[in-house]
Amino acid sequence: MSDELNTDPRGAFPRLWAKHDPSIRAFVRASLPDPHDLAEVMQNVSVIAWKKFSDLEDAETGFGPWASVIARYEILKFRRTKARDRLVLDEDVAEKLLDEPSDSFSTRSEWLLCLSTCLKKLKKDHQSLLRQAYASDIPIKKLAEQRNKKPNAVYQTLSRLRSALADCIEKEMSMKGAQ
Repeated sequence: MSDELNTDPRGAFPRLWAKHDPSIRAFVRASLPDPHDLAEVMQNVSVIAWKKFSDLEDAETGFGPWASVIARYEILKFRRTKARDRLVLDEDVAEKLLDEPSDSFSTRSEWLLCLSTCLKKLKKDHQSLLRQAYASDIPIKKLAEQRNKKPNAVYQTLSRLRSALADCIEKEMSMKGAQ
C-alpha cells in the first residue's frame, strides 16, 4: 500500500475516482441511457463509494471492480424504484445484462463502451425497435401491429440487429485490443 493510503485512506479516493469514473460511467450509461438517470445513479455510487472507501482493502488494484459492484447494485436499486415506468427492464433481465459480458471489470466496461458505440451506429428506427422490443412490456405481436409488420418480420429484424450488434462489438473489441 502506498504511503498516501497508509496516512490518509480517503486521500486516494479523489484520484482513484477520477481514474475509474469514465469506465464506471460507461457501465451505468449502458444500463441507463437517460442522462438524468445516469447522473442520479453516478451521484449515489460516488457517495456510497466515499462512505465505504475505508473498508476497501487494496484500493489501488481493487477500486475499479469494487466501484462497479456498487454501481451494479445502484442500477438495480434505481430500476426497482422506477419499476412502474414501462420502459424499465425487468429486474431479472437487468441482472443478466449486467452479468453478461465478462467477470473482468475492464473487459466488461470495454464491452459496454463498444455496445454503446455500436448502438449509435444503427439507424434511429432500428434503435427505436430495439428499445421497444427489449426495454418495454410491449409484446412482439403488438409491436408488429404498430409498425404495420408481421410478427415474424419483426423477429427476423431483431435477429439481424442482434447479429449485427454482436459483429460490431467483436470488431470494436478487437480494435481496442490492437491498440
